[in-house]
Amino acid sequence: MEALIDTFHIDIKLIIAQLFNFAIVFAVLYYFAIKPISKIMADRTKTIEKSFADAKKNEETLEQSQKDYRLAMTQAKVEAQEIFAQAKKEAEAKRSEMVNEAKEEVGAIITQGKNQLAQEKIKMVEEAKKEVIELVTAATKNVLGKAITSDVDAELVKSSIKEI
Repeated sequence: MEALIDTFHIDIKLIIAQLFNFAIVFAVLYYFAIKPISKIMADRTKTIEKSFADAKKNEETLEQSQKDYRLAMTQAKVEAQEIFAQAKKEAEAKRSEMVNEAKEEVGAIITQGKNQLAQEKIKMVEEAKKEVIELVTAATKNVLGKAITSDVDAELVKSSIKEI
């Protein structure tokens, strides 16, 4: 082995010193570089994992919100249709009520007009009877040439009225 050490000029003291230097450099690098970098990378990994978890949670929340939105919109449409149908029914009922009121008013006006015409007819008939009585009385006076007594006058009027 000595021949090998002499051939390659290996110095054990130098190798031990090199190992000691390597250990010191490794320890310094480990405590001041590798350990903080590992901690930073672990924190970064946690942050990324948390971001992925938050993204999934946000995606689920968004999907749930969209489902809630669709459900609310369908409910709103149903309610709007119900309100529209109810308003249509109320409008139809109001229209029907107004038509009935108008029919009643027209019926009342027609009835009132018929009553007024009947009263005017009765009035005209009475006036015509009076005129006829006066004409009959005047014609009778002219024909007979003298005044008629009240008894004869009443009988003539009654018989004239019955004929009319």
